[in-house]
Amino acid sequence: MIGPSQEVIDSALEALRTVGIEEADLLVTLGSGQANPWEDEVEVGVTYRELPGWDAPAVAGHGGKLSLVRVGPENVLVMAGRHHYYEARSYEAVITPLRVSHALGVRRALLTNSVGALRSGLRPGDLVLISDHIFLQGPRLPLLLQGAWPQGVRPGYWKEGGAAIVEAAGRAGISVTEGVLLCVSGPMYETRAEAEMARRLGADVVAMSLAPEALIARALGCRVVGLSLVTNTVGEAGHADLHHEEVIAAAARFQPILTRLLREVIPALAAISDDEPAGH
Repeated sequence: MIGPSQEVIDSALEALRTVGIEEADLLVTLGSGQANPWEDEVEVGVTYRELPGWDAPAVAGHGGKLSLVRVGPENVLVMAGRHHYYEARSYEAVITPLRVSHALGVRRALLTNSVGALRSGLRPGDLVLISDHIFLQGPRLPLLLQGAWPQGVRPGYWKEGGAAIVEAAGRAGISVTEGVLLCVSGPMYETRAEAEMARRLGADVVAMSLAPEALIARALGCRVVGLSLVTNTVGEAGHADLHHEEVIAAAARFQPILTRLLREVIPALAAISDDEPAGH
């Protein structure tokens, strides 16, 4: 299987079992500046630094804590923060959490991140359901995933899960639009010319995360939905230089919207029968 050795995976599993995390049904990952919607209901929490192979993020706004919460009948793992490919130019620390989660029983993943808007009309605070992505982080991950899918199987996003998000958003009075994510290596933000190129490629939002985790999780056999929070616009005329602190501040400002939606949608994702087709 892709990624770190089985010894590393087993060591991480043993560390989790030691603190009381033995099984899970669903994984939620949180992006830059995003907080755990169930923080007051955490049953068990552990920092990434305590888990073998689970590197702590070096980027501000990524807390580096794994929590177990109970949502109805589901055991939900919540990753507050992620390790990015650009931090070490390696996917080892991206792959490990997903392999460990899968070993704990996770077969459904809701991946979130903070993104820049490319499409006209998208503004900070908007939520985008990822319908597809354009992966431009280079050949390393595709090489790691070589042979992970039977010929002709496309590593797409879970349609029924996406529909559940849209329905949950409607119940919560929250607007969600669909869009295509462009995933780049980073860590620099896009120039105006690069943003224009991305629009011509068909991208609606841009980020440095989510697509790698989606590809890895799909290779492991999980159903995956992606949800992006727009924190800034990209490459607009007159737009000042963007700093990561602005992204974090915007994510915190719109956290109540994301919290409402995530708390509404997790039970809806759990209610979808495993007998239904994944819709990828």
